[in-house]
Amino acid sequence: MVEADPVMRAARNGFLVLIVVLLGLSIYEFVFVDGSRLTVPALWTLGVVVFYASKLYYQRSESF
Repeated sequence: MVEADPVMRAARNGFLVLIVVLLGLSIYEFVFVDGSRLTVPALWTLGVVVFYASKLYYQRSESF
């Protein structure tokens, strides 16, 4: 695989940090916070939607 340029590597690192923080926040809320909050599940859902939309977009762009 071709080595990614610095911007792509920085984006991957930022995304990794975002996922780790989101996972930590999810665990913290599950263990320590009582009550239902939709912020974290909404962020997970948004992340999944963006991932699959991007995947579909780039797969379609490669085929043309």
